[in-house]
Amino acid sequence: MALLERTSAPPLDRAGEWAPSELRRVVIRMTDGEILQLGTAPTRDTALVLARTMIAEIEEPGGEWPLVGDRLLKPESIVSVDVLRTT
Repeated sequence: MALLERTSAPPLDRAGEWAPSELRRVVIRMTDGEILQLGTAPTRDTALVLARTMIAEIEEPGGEWPLVGDRLLKPESIVSVDVLRTT
């Protein structure tokens, strides 16, 4: 059996290396108050791309309702598309 020597090393200062999470959720708010998660994105900018893609799909005059998960949403029932910071 070997004995390990315990040495006292200074604590690592990782505060400068770690940044708070920029993970974002993109959600759709419905007129009845229901909130549906559209997806997540690693940064605010990529979340905005996802949100704007959904907005373009909602506003497209093609006549088709947007598909979120397994659900087709009536465009008039959507209040907003929100980008939220995860906590």
